[in-house]
Amino acid sequence: MFESVMWKYIREEPEVLENLLATNEIRTNISRFASVEALYLVAHGSSYNAAVAIAPLISDCAAIRVYAGTPSYFRYNMHAKDLEEKARVCVMGISETGTSRGVIEALEEAKRNGFLTASITNEHDSPIDRLSDVTFFLNCGEEHSNAKTKGYSCTLLTLILFGIELAAYRKTIDESRREELIGSLRNEIQKLNSVIDAAVAWCEENSYGKGMESLYVIGNGMHFGTAMEGQLKLMETQCIPTMFNDIVEFSHGMHRAITTSSNVILIRSPEEEELTDKTFEYLWKRKIPTVMINAFKCLEMPGVINVTPFPFTRSILLVTAVIQVISAFVPERNGTDPNRASNNDYTDWAKTRI
Repeated sequence: MFESVMWKYIREEPEVLENLLATNEIRTNISRFASVEALYLVAHGSSYNAAVAIAPLISDCAAIRVYAGTPSYFRYNMHAKDLEEKARVCVMGISETGTSRGVIEALEEAKRNGFLTASITNEHDSPIDRLSDVTFFLNCGEEHSNAKTKGYSCTLLTLILFGIELAAYRKTIDESRREELIGSLRNEIQKLNSVIDAAVAWCEENSYGKGMESLYVIGNGMHFGTAMEGQLKLMETQCIPTMFNDIVEFSHGMHRAITTSSNVILIRSPEEEELTDKTFEYLWKRKIPTVMINAFKCLEMPGVINVTPFPFTRSILLVTAVIQVISAFVPERNGTDPNRASNNDYTDWAKTRI
């Protein structure tokens, strides 16, 4: 156990997030977005999951329209962008490596059409950096892993900070509220080490994931994006069939596929709390292996991993850390390396990176 390089990256998260929080890069450049009334976030994979999770927070905090889409969806399905006043729209590409072909093509199209372009990446002078009018850097260091962890968490924090700084610049929040939100983020980051330790201890105590063959991850609100990320992480590291859904949609077909050999992760937040609790009770009574990551009122009961509630972010950094621990723990518990090769030549074959 604890041999994968993923553990190193997970353990680096508190420090890289604290460093990211301490920079003024976003605040220094936020005036570039003064006239923006709509933001289109374009990304693949984990970056897309982060965009889905944080888009509502930015929209609510800064009072602008925010949309999240994959590059393909942005280019071929988001026809609303063609009706926009282009001077008031920003297209922001997100790619940790800065080399995702789909994101690059979406930014190229956006630039041709006269939109303000921005990017979030870890790599200076990468293709999406060069395409962008404004770039925000993750500064998370190297991450040589199939399943990204610290890069994902840094993307979450960058998007949250963008929302806060844009809101402060647009005066939809005042300076005291800005400082309060930054302080809350700092407190959440400071709890990461204890949450990681607690999640590891819980997994060990419960021999979690032994023989896992399939996984369903169910969230709601901001944690719909977290459910998407949980599904992706376990699919990448355990190489098994996984699915995600919204808790309200769970009863519309997905529940029929659940058996005693299924594994379920529920994410509990204030949205649909009662339905989440009923679902948890239902699954436990039927002896379906279920864990609930609880970011709301504390529950001292079997199968629950509690994290400290942070209302503004719905404790998304802490819930994500638990998901990441599980994604590294389960394959090792089953005797495999979470970072092992599995069809790794596909990206070269399909030329999905520049």
